[in-house]
Parts: sequence; structure tokens; C-alpha cells
Amino acid sequence: MQLCPACGIGVDPEWDICPKCSQALSEEAIAQAGGPKPPQQNFASSLAWYYHLIPFFTSISAVIFADSLVESSGPLARTLIPPICFIAGGFVGLLILNEFAKINGEG
Repeated sequence: MQLCPACGIGVDPEWDICPKCSQALSEEAIAQAGGPKPPQQNFASSLAWYYHLIPFFTSISAVIFADSLVESSGPLARTLIPPICFIAGGFVGLLILNEFAKINGEG
């Protein structure tokens, strides 16, 4: 069984193009396409699955903190502050995830 050099899925030997990533597989298709495609790199793909929970935990903890912060405020603050903190907490979690990826040698 052959594997696609770009995405790593199993491909049939008679296929000229990978159905997932459109990588040219046969020699004539590679020459016609202008060469092989480089492998696609995903964000923080070298980290284990549990590291990817960091943005969820930071965003949920930011919402809990924001909700307790605006408990005695007016309706506008109670409507706007928790979603803003949810987005900011998720972004902070992505920044933390990026730092772990850099430490792990990806960045």
C-alpha cells in the first residue's frame, strides 16, 4: 500500500492525484504539476491531545471570573463582559498553547 507523501493517507497505486490533499502521485503528474507539495503543518500538531484543552480551560475560567465580577453590575455589563472575557480567555489559551509548542521544538 502506498502512502501519500504530503498527507500520509493510503492511496491506490493507479491514482495520479491524492483525493485528500491534491498531491500529484505519479511521475508524469508530478512533472506536470511542477514538483511535490511540502507537507502541511498544523498549529501545535507536535503536542499531545490534552495540551489542546488549555484554551477551553482558560476561556471557561475567564467566563466564571467575569460572571462573578459583574454579578452586582447593570444589565449591559452583565451582557457584554462575560462574552468578551470568554474570547479573551480563549485567545490567552492559544498563546499559552503556542508557547508550549515552541518549547516542544515546533515553533
